[in-house]
Amino acid sequence: MEADGVVEGFMKSVEMQNLKFNKLIGDGDSSVPKRLLEVLPYGPNVLIEKIECRDHLLRNYSQKIAAIAKKTCYPINLRKFIIQNAMRFRTGIVKAIRFQKNENKPLCQQISDLGKDIYNSPYHVLGQHTKCASYFCQGNTVLEQNLVVQAENSGMMLEIINAINRLVANSSSLITDVDNNVCEQFNSVINKYIGGKRINMSQRNAYNARVEAAVIAFNSKEYLRTIHKNIMKKSPGMFGKTFLKNAKRQKLNNQRRRALFIRKKYSNKQLKTSGPDENYGLAEELPPESSYEDLTNMKINFINEIKNMDREQLEKNTRDQAKSQLWYTERRKRLTASKFGKICKMRQNTSCKNTVHELLYGQTNHKIKAIEYGRVMESVAKLKFEELFNLKIKSVGLCIDVEVPYLAASPDGFIENDFIIEIKCPFSAKDNTSLEDAMNNGKIKYCIIDKNTKTIELKKNCDYYYQVQGQLHITGRTNCYFFIFTENWNHTINIKYDSEFWSTKMVKQLSLFYTECLLPELVMPQYGKRLLISDIREPDHIKNKIIKA
Repeated sequence: MEADGVVEGFMKSVEMQNLKFNKLIGDGDSSVPKRLLEVLPYGPNVLIEKIECRDHLLRNYSQKIAAIAKKTCYPINLRKFIIQNAMRFRTGIVKAIRFQKNENKPLCQQISDLGKDIYNSPYHVLGQHTKCASYFCQGNTVLEQNLVVQAENSGMMLEIINAINRLVANSSSLITDVDNNVCEQFNSVINKYIGGKRINMSQRNAYNARVEAAVIAFNSKEYLRTIHKNIMKKSPGMFGKTFLKNAKRQKLNNQRRRALFIRKKYSNKQLKTSGPDENYGLAEELPPESSYEDLTNMKINFINEIKNMDREQLEKNTRDQAKSQLWYTERRKRLTASKFGKICKMRQNTSCKNTVHELLYGQTNHKIKAIEYGRVMESVAKLKFEELFNLKIKSVGLCIDVEVPYLAASPDGFIENDFIIEIKCPFSAKDNTSLEDAMNNGKIKYCIIDKNTKTIELKKNCDYYYQVQGQLHITGRTNCYFFIFTENWNHTINIKYDSEFWSTKMVKQLSLFYTECLLPELVMPQYGKRLLISDIREPDHIKNKIIKA
């Protein structure tokens, strides 16, 4: 309901207000931006950026800090200090936001500096001021104790860093310093009167009576008998006793049944809906498409448009990668290296519709533990690599291929003049002792031991190998440090560019998929009309292969 209402507001904004809105302020709910990405209310060239509500982010951060302080595995003095200074964790970030947003410098620099200040804020609260900016604090105060070392040794600091990293990742939202409090307040007034999400508990004793009844039922296990005896000063009558006896019998039978027949644990995974069923009369008729000539002209114009972009300037402007809206917008127009493996290994008789839907309308769930772990540990991995090899990792943005403008890559960094680095932080192998141990236990399946050299290499049929080869070709470099990192171990694999692999197994497949499968949906979207994956176009060469199969 919420997503449908917001989408309708965007769809009618031009008609009602003569305006197009390219930003949406929201909380952690991902259904609304997902629906906007599917419908594209202003067409395929205007993507709506979601700005996370400042108050929601800070509230979640404060709750995580409070939860850390309650864990008894950490020293009592640290936990007491955090509880007593809980508000300082939040106020330091608020102060950084207010200062950085008023600085006279480019937005990308504001976001970068804010991210550094946010990351440093827990160190500041715990008494370490080596990286504090001059506006942020004046250094150590009298009798102030540095608790950072103790927090790091106990493992608490790692948990705090994991919590602060979510705010660092949302620096681009926090720099805007906005919230959706007005909407929340308006919704609360509406729900007060219509009884929407909440029950009206404001009548006298209504809420207290419910709580007290729950306490009696929980403690006595015989709510009706206890209430009856206290009010009537005698036990329940014949019918009351019969009712209570039957209720007790049913409860005991249920307990015996559960003990004898243990039910399987079912996943809490929510079912995904893909719109109405076109075979059951629920879907409206699909509007007629434009002619083949019109579609061809639109495809040619689109490729010419992205071909004429300034590649070097685009790379510079997107070095923040996931923190940059421009990075999201431009990579959506192209095939990026992380998807090369999946596309190149597709069978000729496999429909492209699901893959196109995933590329254009799918969203990564950042709450999945493996994704969250990889995102948090990447910055730690970069520091560890620089320390181990005494090399500097240079940030890099979205790189566009010189010859094929619709192929792009975003490596994790450039090293010197001829190397790139790709970092992987496997959550499944974080508890293993080494890469060999993880491979033997089946936690890492994309590596293999070479029989001749006895060294560990990346499998040439895995998606990561396709990704690295694509990155090397697009960036024009010849070597890649493939750095696998966990808190317990790390391993580096040196991968060289294979021009034959690129020319025979990659470039033709990628070009065909882009021009025949992805590009038509980019220039003339069909999915958003009825939210049906089946509406996405299937090229003739795939249709023919499916029929023959």
